[in-house]
Amino acid sequence: MSPHRAAFVLSFSLLLSGCATAPTDTVVPARERTVTDQVLAFDSSKEAGGDPSCGKRKVASTEVTRPFERGNQGAAGHWSERWTVDRCGRSIPYLVNFMRAPDGHLGVNILREEGVDRAVIPGSSIADRVLQRDTFLLLVQKDLSELEGGPCRTRKVTDTEVLFPVDGAQVEDGRPVAGHWSERWTIDRCGAPVRYIIRFVTTRTGTTFTTEREK
Repeated sequence: MSPHRAAFVLSFSLLLSGCATAPTDTVVPARERTVTDQVLAFDSSKEAGGDPSCGKRKVASTEVTRPFERGNQGAAGHWSERWTVDRCGRSIPYLVNFMRAPDGHLGVNILREEGVDRAVIPGSSIADRVLQRDTFLLLVQKDLSELEGGPCRTRKVTDTEVLFPVDGAQVEDGRPVAGHWSERWTIDRCGAPVRYIIRFVTTRTGTTFTTEREK
């Protein structure tokens, strides 16, 4: 179960995940080159909502938005950064989440931020961007653990849907501040769809959730 503080209403966007291999001690230049390629490719992809017509783009800045949190095993841990792309003179912000597995692999998922506080995934999830990020990171960790040592290291969310609407709800500004609901999240595991049932319980002080692989 993962606690978190809810904050914002979601609209739509895309989520991409990839992977790279990281040493036990993070070497920033090598990691940045790998992630830079992914971020710029995402920004130039029409399918991902980018703009392929721009022939000149670069990463203009990066900043840590959530410090490194060490996991329970070895070098495992996760952190988040905001990367801003200069797309032909226009600033496009992305939220880049890093998750380092105990075996040293570095999972990366990239969310395009829409407006000031919105960065969301496909489908109809009613979770806010922070809860979506935390849910995705947990799902990736669980799904990778099922195939520990396997060749597939890439995950992305392809769809989300509400299975049971908010029960016992109190809603403010379009988001639940009390109640519970369930969603189905579909992950693309190197071309194979894998579905999870997410059960959320929210209060004014935060939201908890549990995940279960759909049989």
